[in-house]
Amino acid sequence: MALFAEVAVEAARGIARQTYTYSVPEGVDLVPGHRVTVPFGRRNTYGFVVSLGTDDPGVETKPIASAGSEPMLLPHQVELARLVADHYWVPLIEVIRAMLPPRVRSTGSAGSAASSRQTRHTRLLELATSPVPTAEPIALNAEQDAALEVIAGNPVTLLHGVIASGKTEVYLAAAERALADGLRVLLLVPEISLTPQLVQRVRARLEAPVAVLHTQLTELERAQQWWRTRRGEARVVLGSRSAVFAPIPRLGLICLDEEGSAAYKQDRTPRYEAGWVAQRLAAVTGARLVMGSATPAVATYHDAMQGTIALATMTRRVHGHDAAVELVDMRDEAAEGNRQPLSRRLVEAVTNTLENEEQTILYLNRRGLATYVMCSDCGRSVQCLGCSVALVQHAEVDGLVCHYCGYARQMPSVCDHCGSRNIRRLGMGTQRLEGMVKRLWPHARVLRLDSDVARGPDAYFNIWETFSERRADILVGTQLVTRGLDLPAVTCVGVVDADLPLHFPDYRSAENTFALVAQVAGRAGRDGRASRVIVQTSNPEHYALRCAAAGDYDGFYSAELPARKAFVFPPYAELVVMTRTDRDDGRAAASAREAAESIASGLLKDGIDGIRVMGPSPAFIHRLRGEYRWQVTLKGDRLERARHLAPKGKDWSYDVDPTT
Repeated sequence: MALFAEVAVEAARGIARQTYTYSVPEGVDLVPGHRVTVPFGRRNTYGFVVSLGTDDPGVETKPIASAGSEPMLLPHQVELARLVADHYWVPLIEVIRAMLPPRVRSTGSAGSAASSRQTRHTRLLELATSPVPTAEPIALNAEQDAALEVIAGNPVTLLHGVIASGKTEVYLAAAERALADGLRVLLLVPEISLTPQLVQRVRARLEAPVAVLHTQLTELERAQQWWRTRRGEARVVLGSRSAVFAPIPRLGLICLDEEGSAAYKQDRTPRYEAGWVAQRLAAVTGARLVMGSATPAVATYHDAMQGTIALATMTRRVHGHDAAVELVDMRDEAAEGNRQPLSRRLVEAVTNTLENEEQTILYLNRRGLATYVMCSDCGRSVQCLGCSVALVQHAEVDGLVCHYCGYARQMPSVCDHCGSRNIRRLGMGTQRLEGMVKRLWPHARVLRLDSDVARGPDAYFNIWETFSERRADILVGTQLVTRGLDLPAVTCVGVVDADLPLHFPDYRSAENTFALVAQVAGRAGRDGRASRVIVQTSNPEHYALRCAAAGDYDGFYSAELPARKAFVFPPYAELVVMTRTDRDDGRAAASAREAAESIASGLLKDGIDGIRVMGPSPAFIHRLRGEYRWQVTLKGDRLERARHLAPKGKDWSYDVDPTT
């Protein structure tokens, strides 16, 4: 009997069709998940079998040219890929590509054997594979025990615990149970939380082979770790966002730490959110899922309040105590003559911390020296040639850089628009803050941690190691310093500008502000020493900041939810943003306008209600890498009903469940 395979074809990525039918030659043993070579047009390409059947397709089919010796994707991964593709409105092949490291995907075998040319490993990987002393089991307290039982009795659990309440110990205790049952464990953390400290802790407690899947690994290392996972050699997989697609056989437990972190949202196709994918992964494998956070997403907490998922709470710290949080009104500072970016109160707190030989973290979520350069006469800033954003001054290039496309130029001596020499550097990034800190405290040892310095596989590791070993006194950084750091000597934290995320055009701006301030404040007071957190703001009355200062998540949730309901944002609606890009602004705008009108007409014609079409409107960054961007937004319930009306073509992209 003839056998036919449905194949997601790599060369068809830009085509709307999901799969192509091929005949399976006699003697070729295939299952869904196999990587195959197939004829496509006038050439051969590769693809992945997603289903097999004996029904004649009714058209002439070409035979599969060759197949790998074993399937690359596990059965549950093929099912998961379909779910992700359907939910995020992307071709199936795009999801399968996300499931495989580039070298594995393109060759089918890279990294499957030892490499004779490999002379060293990334230090994080060395730590994951080297012997470590076994840690003594830690006795859980009553709240942790109760949380563990909730996890054991429910398919999906939100573990809402205050900072330092011992959520990681609950994950590890649940992992020990899964490993004892012969199952495997997936631990997901935001990329910035995948610290050497966490790797050491997991290795010491679980006494099981660990694979690490992380973007900072080299491509060869990622391929090698993928193969270790696929072959079942690793019983615990520790990774960042993309590790949710790891090929883990006999998966029994998924732990997603820091639920609600923006780091779990992929910013390019497929634009998935790891928390959503983890819930579907748990459903198709039967694994338990626990999502933990001190600051969960409002939509997830709402699900727990409605009983859609289980809720376990931990209200007490297991060590240390909450640092005293003080909101400093920068309007008062200016009124009293202090025009500097650092308030007198923050300067005093840092000085006292240095005198006590303790450590300080200063948080500012902007990179660079000056965040924009402006002409004082005509008021225009120096813009990127290809993006509608201001260039940022950076010391390492001795000039200006675009943070989106990488375009760089020298600092202008005269204004490009009016010829004036009155050029001013305005705003402050982490580089300028670092320089200011060194001038204020010349004897302090200062480190900076942002994406400009944390490049390369070991850069983050080296900075973390230096600070954790107390070979530095002050750490200046962006959001890289807000999570994952558990450093007992840190007794002072300064949030230099808490208003930055608050004024971003994003329905989650208050949520992001609350989470960032609460998380960075949690870096202080880890071992019981008297600690202080200074939050500088011009909006001290805002509920997000007041609740963050008080550590009151429930108060924030209660204040935020009415606004979400009034303006019909998640959890009361779903969102899809469709973006049209073109090098011609008028063409992009016209195409978006036509799409909006077509969708609105289609909804009316098909009798689909409860979905609102908004736009078109220019994207927040209207021009990016030389292309103009216009957006059409759908808001409502069950938006998949409108998918067939969405515009098609390579110039369109979709973002389902956008975070902004």
